[in-house]
Amino acid sequence: MNKDTIFQNIRNQGGRLTRLRKEIVQILVEEDCLLSSAKLLSRLNKLNLTPNRSTIFRELLFLTSKQIILKNNISGVDYYEIPCEQHHHHHLVCLKCHAISKIEIEDQLAAQEKKITKQNKFRIINHSLEFYGYCRKCQI
Repeated sequence: MNKDTIFQNIRNQGGRLTRLRKEIVQILVEEDCLLSSAKLLSRLNKLNLTPNRSTIFRELLFLTSKQIILKNNISGVDYYEIPCEQHHHHHLVCLKCHAISKIEIEDQLAAQEKKITKQNKFRIINHSLEFYGYCRKCQI
């Protein structure tokens, strides 16, 4: 999803396009995968934006509540990313170095999701699936 579409989505849901919101979206669009709130704050600081913790929390809460960004909690840390409608992905999480990489599992999981939806009459908005283990470097 490109940033202009996301900005329009924010406007359509009654949100204002503040400089902080625009920069958060821009950073997450540029990021290929999950980004922690600490790293997001660091990137904002490099842009001479220094929101306090409560402001960044409110902005992230707004963006997640409107489903503009996704929040994942992995090993007690909150991570954020832009949802990708065409290529939903999951994550490999290293228990030693905490590296996170994305993987795609398409066909079988999509079929299971449809089955769950039908059997339970449940409208699924999103799901999260992480695999925990040790990356190639940490296995040595």
